Amino acid sequence: MDERIRVQVVAVDPAVRVGVDDMVQVCPELTVVVDRPDVVLMVTDEVGDAVLVLVRSLSRAGRRVLLVADRLRESDVVEAVEAGAGGLLRRCEVSPDRLRPAIRATADGSFTVPSDLLTRAADRVPERPAARQLTKRERAVLLMLADGHETEEIARSLAYSVRTVTGIVHTITRRWQVRNRAQAVACALREGLI
Repeated sequence: MDERIRVQVVAVDPAVRVGVDDMVQVCPELTVVVDRPDVVLMVTDEVGDAVLVLVRSLSRAGRRVLLVADRLRESDVVEAVEAGAGGLLRRCEVSPDRLRPAIRATADGSFTVPSDLLTRAADRVPERPAARQLTKRERAVLLMLADGHETEEIARSLAYSVRTVTGIVHTITRRWQVRNRAQAVACALREGLI
């Protein structure tokens, strides 16, 4: 049985799509498909309204989306995650070695974003009373998710079991009524909790 992650590459420019297809195919655990992907890898110039509408539509259809954009601003992080994106990467930083873990994290429901953008986005969140609360353990897990760590890495780092980390994430997403980990991270950023 094929355990490879199925990736659909979406790009306006056919030459870009072919180039990214080739980059994905270099990774033995990934395969490019045209339908029923595990991850939609969307390559775009910027994260504008049309891209956000498409991400929202794909997310509602149960697709996990990883955005690769030429231009990424701090505000793009929260907007894209709220639309349902599982992560963002700068196009100039994409290589098979960067793409592989980002696609894997997106497929697993983790969150991927350049750490400098995440830090600047968090710095721009206005101070206000938090409508949501976090325990010390929940905050530690969300911080590691925001840094792009996978469940197993978080468990190892915090000396928790994988099941405990999964339970913490599930509790947060259920309590906050968000669809996935990425949205939980976006909410925590917006509320100034991480």
